Amino acid sequence: MNYAPSVSQVETVLKYIKEQLYSGRLQPGERLPAERRLAERLSVGRAHVRAAFQKLEFYGIVQTFPQSGTVVAQEKMQVLERMITDALQIEQYDFASLVYVRELLEIEAVKLCARNRTQEDLIVIEEALRECEEKFYTDERVSKDFAYHQALARGAHNSVIASLLLVITPDVLRYYQRYRVCSVPSDEVCFEHRELLRCVREKDEPAAVEMLRRHLSSLREFSKTNNHENHFLE
Repeated sequence: MNYAPSVSQVETVLKYIKEQLYSGRLQPGERLPAERRLAERLSVGRAHVRAAFQKLEFYGIVQTFPQSGTVVAQEKMQVLERMITDALQIEQYDFASLVYVRELLEIEAVKLCARNRTQEDLIVIEEALRECEEKFYTDERVSKDFAYHQALARGAHNSVIASLLLVITPDVLRYYQRYRVCSVPSDEVCFEHRELLRCVREKDEPAAVEMLRRHLSSLREFSKTNNHENHFLE
């Protein structure tokens, strides 16, 4: 099952855009092709194009404007080429280290979410949890789980933490699911998700952190014992 955008197809999009920049067919300030058209041209899924665009935006290579779409940043060409090369190289991670960083970021995110969340945030988090539980036994399980955690991160109102998690979490989930698909009991996962929401709703920061540590404990242990199977994500 394909739970997250595959690295190889995201790389296909990134390399295509880099080639377009290098050849001069795409200039700073110009708009990128629409997701659907680019997906068809490269024979990849729209999710892969979207993931590539998100990575490019995170690194400042492109910018998205409501009326103009996604455009190439106004940087010198050699700077853009170096930036997109860096974005491609960062695809390789030590899995255990990646999980460790994810836990650090999520702990801070859930603590800040319990402190800063608004009523509007709670509505978004509750809806994400509802969808996660509804799709638990479908191919959308992991993407909905990711959406729930991202909703908590956005509730922290720290855009840097949310953006960093948006970059690294799909790779964590992709590796984890490759070796341990759906092994955690649904009742346990759902209980922990609901408890996280309760702690956030009650603004109980210590309890939220403790519950998140429990929730990520199986992933933490898995990363320690399975890092040798594939030391780097491909």
